[in-house]
Amino acid sequence: METPLEKLKRMTAWDTEPMLSENDLNELLAIAALEDVNGLTPLHEEWMPTYDLNACAAQAWIIKAGRASALVEIDPPESGIATSKVFDNCRAMAMIYAAKRMLSVSLR
Repeated sequence: METPLEKLKRMTAWDTEPMLSENDLNELLAIAALEDVNGLTPLHEEWMPTYDLNACAAQAWIIKAGRASALVEIDPPESGIATSKVFDNCRAMAMIYAAKRMLSVSLR
């Protein structure tokens, strides 16, 4: 079974430029930790790891967009690949995951 970190890596293309580190992703998971199905908080010793992965992915793509924000040239020269599109694509992915977050429903 896929761990939350493994799923987040897949959702964020973490090892594709602009890259994210495992530390980046672990920090995002910590921020997006939720109460588990038993109502236990992340600080409780019996907490079952539960995360808002769509919120994590949206934030990860925003970080990637920030890292790509200075890319505006054609790379490599005369290739027709505008690196500024990386920024646009990262922002688009952030919006996709943010929208999914708004559609999430918790059933208890």
